[in-house]
Amino acid sequence: MKVNIYKKLCNYCDKILISNKNSLSILSYSKLHVIKNHPDLIKEYLLSDHLSKKVKVELKTKSFLSSIVSYSKLFYSEKPNFYLKKKYIKKVDVLLISDLMNIKHLNLIDDFYFGPMENKLKKIGLSSKIILRNTTQYLSKHLFRNLKKDKVILSKRTFLVKELIFVICAFFQYLRFNLFFDKFKINKKKINFFNLRSFGYIVYNFRLNFQINRLLKIFNPKYVVIPFEGHAWERLIIKNIKKKGIKVFAYQFSTITKHHHSLFRKLDNETNPDCIFTTSKQIQNIFKKKYNCPVKIIGSSKSKKSKLRGLKKNKSVLILPEGYVDESKLMLKFAIKTLTYNKNIKFFLRLHPMIDISELNINLKNYPNIELSNCKIIDDFKRCTFVLHRGSSAAVQAVSYGLNPIYYGKFDEFNVNPLYQEFDKNYYVEDVIKFIKILNNKTHTRQNRAIFNAKNYFKKMNINKKIFSIK
Repeated sequence: MKVNIYKKLCNYCDKILISNKNSLSILSYSKLHVIKNHPDLIKEYLLSDHLSKKVKVELKTKSFLSSIVSYSKLFYSEKPNFYLKKKYIKKVDVLLISDLMNIKHLNLIDDFYFGPMENKLKKIGLSSKIILRNTTQYLSKHLFRNLKKDKVILSKRTFLVKELIFVICAFFQYLRFNLFFDKFKINKKKINFFNLRSFGYIVYNFRLNFQINRLLKIFNPKYVVIPFEGHAWERLIIKNIKKKGIKVFAYQFSTITKHHHSLFRKLDNETNPDCIFTTSKQIQNIFKKKYNCPVKIIGSSKSKKSKLRGLKKNKSVLILPEGYVDESKLMLKFAIKTLTYNKNIKFFLRLHPMIDISELNINLKNYPNIELSNCKIIDDFKRCTFVLHRGSSAAVQAVSYGLNPIYYGKFDEFNVNPLYQEFDKNYYVEDVIKFIKILNNKTHTRQNRAIFNAKNYFKKMNINKKIFSIK
């Protein structure tokens, strides 16, 4: 989406949120929280705009009916609210609300979002408990059976009566939006992204808020730490937790791009965190300009100590897409197309934990020069010279290790480059020939400014008791 239209979309959604700031159901509607100008996110607002009206109706009906069937099955297969080990129920100092995106992460030593934070809190005398939102395709009860660590896994449903109330509320808002709200316009053409299925976001966010509320009563924490990416559910539970007199700390753990919006869009003090944790000084400075609350550096598990290696001469490329199927498929197809021009290039595809290779519908056995990576990320860094990326935080790690970054996409459209401030415009590519020329350039030099920026993006995690001390 062009930047001027994107800004209009952001203003349109913000106006609805601000003018209805006392409505929890409107606050809970995820589509009003425009995260960033990423094609896989923006298409949610312009979905199937090129299709005929008849095809649109058929697709929406099919999608809606399949969602209803899946939703109904949960009442037979899941117990309400959450799964926890009762013998570990006791008061804790800190609740950490995290995500489980991949079943492989279930029993990892460090959390995907918070890294070693739980262990570091323990060392300074603070007890904690990790609450996992289950965003995998698996039922929470199946995950809980395989859980070896002391964590809480949220169920995909709550009590039947509560679910009915949430559904009725969401449906009421669907009617309200479609009957009484002016539609978004692009070049005088009305775009209605208020489809019925999308109002399921309200049901999910209300459920999450209810589940967290019950866990607050069980564990009675002094502090709650949540990931901070700009989602609707974050704002909703911040509002709920602050009402109870509990301090909320929001951890911005990932990368920031040029057109991030909802992360920096202030609504009111009730939905803003009491304190923001960041990964480095440069990120802290950005947040200080946007928020009045304290902003503290705690670092990240993504920080990797490494000496900058000499430039290798091999043509090995690490592909690092974000957690979107379409983006992963697009970058993989670009690699395949590249190999039709030059078969001497070796690609290593490292998918985001949310994506399974089967979702791409491309058989890598047909492409021996493209290898699906399942090794440790540091090993990928050691064997590659270039990293082809878009908005991935892992790309920042790769660049800090010394890989030369190449951004897949245009400089002036859908720019989600986390290193955009110090990135050479010549390394933005969509054309295969240009890409191969970069790889073949024997005199190419490092993007030193981008590497410097990357090395300072994630500082080593350091936690002490003072981090929870705020005025």
